[in-house]
Amino acid sequence: MDIYRFFHPHYNPRLNHTALRQQELSELEQAAAELLKALQRAQQRTKRRPVARILPEHFNDILRALRFTKDSLQLLCDVHPGDTPAELLELMRERSEFTGWETWTALVKEQLESVPVEQPACLASGRGVAS
Repeated sequence: MDIYRFFHPHYNPRLNHTALRQQELSELEQAAAELLKALQRAQQRTKRRPVARILPEHFNDILRALRFTKDSLQLLCDVHPGDTPAELLELMRERSEFTGWETWTALVKEQLESVPVEQPACLASGRGVAS
């Protein structure tokens, strides 16, 4: 996943006028969690077999910072009001233009199709537009 391309305005001009989506925050949190796990594994490998002057303790501050980053992103996800189906549809359209996003696009499309479309209360009650 090339996350940088989707979060830098030079590569993705829509960022100049689009609010941050919950889906994007969630992806950043997931990337932070994956990086945290990878660095934990690197620390374990260094414990088993040190490399030159790299010691397992050198990872402690990095791991602490990544835990903070992951937790902070989780907090931002929790307080975000959520993405509307229209926002997800727009994000799906943006990413469908890039290779490697076919599976993600198909999953989001499936989720959007399973979400019932809400009608305004006046239409649902039959008091809406007269025919």
